[in-house]
Amino acid sequence: MAAEGADVAVVSHSDVAAAEQVAGEIRELGRRAVAVKADITDRESVEGMIGTVCDALGTLDVLVNNAGYTAHGPLEQLSEADWDAVFAVNAKGTFLCSVAAARRMIPAGRGSIVNIAGASAHRSYPFAGGYGPAKAAVVNLTRQMSLEWAKHGIRVNGVSPGPIREAGSGWETREPELAEEVRRLPLRQAADPVDVARAVAFLASPHAASTTGHMLLVDGGGVNTWYLAPQDYAEGGG
Repeated sequence: MAAEGADVAVVSHSDVAAAEQVAGEIRELGRRAVAVKADITDRESVEGMIGTVCDALGTLDVLVNNAGYTAHGPLEQLSEADWDAVFAVNAKGTFLCSVAAARRMIPAGRGSIVNIAGASAHRSYPFAGGYGPAKAAVVNLTRQMSLEWAKHGIRVNGVSPGPIREAGSGWETREPELAEEVRRLPLRQAADPVDVARAVAFLASPHAASTTGHMLLVDGGGVNTWYLAPQDYAEGGG
């Protein structure tokens, strides 16, 4: 986003030092940046965060909801606390941040919100706990917000990444099960973090001025072929 000319607020609940490091890297690019601590599951904290960001950087033009939390395991063993925590961060946090941002964007008559969901929002994985259902809620919320806020010039879209790993980092050796899953993808490669960042930057930018309510899959084709064996789409069978 900074490379595209944006001033950026980096928000974190648990690691403000890392957020400040990222903000410092953004400032080295010649853009303004601020690191802010906030609990996105708490309305008062979210409102305070939005106020701090606007005081530091001015008009709020773009919101990217990319916080995430998961608790894996069989559903019958999943605690109520874990279920609530997953929905609080992924679904409630997206709702609270979006509403707070929209209240700033509506008077301006413009704005862009990009929600990060995930491939698990579009297909089911065993033992994923409440993560898939919570991200599916984000997909539905994205569409609802896009309908309600379009009249105010606010576009709302989302990105659903599949496996994300940095190329050349040796993750295939450390995570053989994930490597096998990636080999089953049509593109046979994990998305690089920059691939997701570029998708977000596109949806947030004027290049997507006529796009709203859309979920952009960055998953190597996995969601569209989840029910096929690799040879089915490699050889045109099925």
